[in-house]
Amino acid sequence: MRDVPAATLLLAVTGVLLAPALEHAVELWSTTEEFSYGFLIVPIAAGLVFIRRHRISALAGAGDDRGLILSAAGLLLYLLGERMNVHALSGLAITPILLGGALYLWGRAVAVALAFPLCFLAFGFAPYRGLLDTLGFALQVVTADGAALVATIVGLPVVVEGLVLTLPSYSFVVAEACSGMSSLLSMLALASVFIHLAQASLPRKLAVIAAVLPIVVIANVLRVTLVLAVAESFGPETATGFFHGASSLALFAFALAGLFGFSRVVGCRIPVAS
Repeated sequence: MRDVPAATLLLAVTGVLLAPALEHAVELWSTTEEFSYGFLIVPIAAGLVFIRRHRISALAGAGDDRGLILSAAGLLLYLLGERMNVHALSGLAITPILLGGALYLWGRAVAVALAFPLCFLAFGFAPYRGLLDTLGFALQVVTADGAALVATIVGLPVVVEGLVLTLPSYSFVVAEACSGMSSLLSMLALASVFIHLAQASLPRKLAVIAAVLPIVVIANVLRVTLVLAVAESFGPETATGFFHGASSLALFAFALAGLFGFSRVVGCRIPVAS
């Protein structure tokens, strides 16, 4: 284990270097609804470390100089991201910088124990705005077409034109905020924590991750269909008022329940301490 001055110096330098990445991440979380879940990423990562603090402390041993190589590689990635003004790269670099620091200060066993919490930080510090223009738009299209299909099946006279769903007395635009992107990203983050804590084979864990996208799409299609049904039955004001906001929470709850249900089916569960 390295001495306290070395650890303090390394942490101080790391903090100064990463301050701009943290500032940008907070700005992104505050101004982009799809990335607002980012405020929870650091507390969750810290919580994972906290609940295993005694085990991690017991694993601390002689530092490994190879950690400096990993941190240096992360620093180069960070500087490249800042130079190119690609903040996703700068945020992604936080993980190798911190992981290398842990390896250098406390050895391989601690670095392995901290690997997931530090990699988990990428969900908050490395989101890419371009996802909203590519994957986000694709989700908008799928949601519009899916909601139109389900609405037609249940008897609603809806016509779909691109991202616009039209009823005789109401038109609903599947905007960026209605794409389900926010739920998808936050669900992926939660699913990654879940499979990290769960005891199951790798194929079962991968199945849970793979199920996130279809579950979110199905939940979002049902949400938009319900908005159309409420608009047709009770008027557009009711659909675009309280129900529209409440349906967003219902969407996430439904998707979360679906994910946990699927994880039980495939046998991926978090062990319960006796």
